Amino acid sequence: MDILAELNPAQKEAVQAIKGPVLILAGPGSGKTRVITQRVAYLIKVVKVNPRCIMAVTFTNKAAREMEERLSKLVGSSIKELTLGTFHAICARILRRDGKAIGIDSEFVIYDDDDQTALMKRCLQEMNLDPKQHAPQAIVSAISSAKSRMIQPKDYIKRGRSYFEEVVGRVYERYEQMLRKSKALDFDDLLMKTVLLFRKHPEVLARYQERYLHVMVDEFQDTNLVQYELIKQIGDKYRNICVVGDPDQSIYSWRSADLRNILSFEHDYPDAKLVLLEQNYRSTKTILETASNVISANRKRKAKRLWTENDNGERTVVVETYTEQEEAQFVVNEIERLVGQGDFRLGNCAVMYRTNAQSRVLEEAFIRYGTPYRLGQGYRCLFPTHPESTGQCQPAKNHQCAWSRYRTANHRQAIKLVKINGCVVLRRDTTHRRGEEKPGYLPASL
Repeated sequence: MDILAELNPAQKEAVQAIKGPVLILAGPGSGKTRVITQRVAYLIKVVKVNPRCIMAVTFTNKAAREMEERLSKLVGSSIKELTLGTFHAICARILRRDGKAIGIDSEFVIYDDDDQTALMKRCLQEMNLDPKQHAPQAIVSAISSAKSRMIQPKDYIKRGRSYFEEVVGRVYERYEQMLRKSKALDFDDLLMKTVLLFRKHPEVLARYQERYLHVMVDEFQDTNLVQYELIKQIGDKYRNICVVGDPDQSIYSWRSADLRNILSFEHDYPDAKLVLLEQNYRSTKTILETASNVISANRKRKAKRLWTENDNGERTVVVETYTEQEEAQFVVNEIERLVGQGDFRLGNCAVMYRTNAQSRVLEEAFIRYGTPYRLGQGYRCLFPTHPESTGQCQPAKNHQCAWSRYRTANHRQAIKLVKINGCVVLRRDTTHRRGEEKPGYLPASL
């Protein structure tokens, strides 16, 4: 099997760049998952690197499973020796093996969001703090943000400037005490404690540095400072660090992701090879042009020239409404229009949204107009289907999709619904005031 056979020139360059630090800027739909997968296979099959010496870090469990499935077809049983997983999964394994050096029991339990909230409520109760005045989730979020920046309780207390920060500092200290008492770590601890382990015990770090000849990271734009520090620690000896990302696709700043890590990477590794994956295999020319013009206004980004051999496709359409009820009304009307033309069935239509709370108004509209639908819980979307339909709803090749996305900024909400390959994009902008021109259909020549 020729590992490079189905790759374009830029993808081949990325796969074969195996010496020293490499930064791969991969535009959407450019085949970055394939590049990472083929790169691992190339190292094992062509360069003959022991798979035990390769670490491939993904951002989600789903991405890890997908990469594992692809690699198993390329390298067979060799995948069993490969270190492949999310940051949290890999750090959990490290701490179970070597965490005793910093007082972590190898049988520690991992607290999820619900566990953290329950523990925080106990902290507040023991400290005689009213949870109505000091929201447990807000304090948990503040502590999570602190841990993502490697700030420990004593340092947080010293840096506190506001009353809220003073409260968080005191609660943070008690929260950590209760975690230790329960022999538990939260998800942020998995990362921070691993970095602390390596800092305090260089002999432990040396073993991992010696082992991992190649380190690869996917979705690098969504890493935070702790994750970046961890990668630098492990890859410091051989410096064969390959990161793949796109600052234009950074969406996890609310989880302390810092897209500046991409800029920092070039500063920390001035000899890093830069590879641009600019050919898009997914979208039409119109969509790429629209997206490029929109994102070009962003500051502190690495410029890319996305292109595709696909057709021009349909025009981009932006629709604005005043309220979520008007938005739902538009969605229903658009689906009825598409089905009424005879080119599509209800089963070809899907409504995707960002949060579960958004489904209520949409469901009410479907019920009011007698439009049958099915709620796809695993995907957080609504699939309108015929009542007699019994099989799973599979989008047709030319499916129509209405996509609603909430974006909150300065307490102003906007729903954007863009027509992508036959998909309609709706935007509800509440910044309009009474007396201003009512928003409507706006052909977006962006």
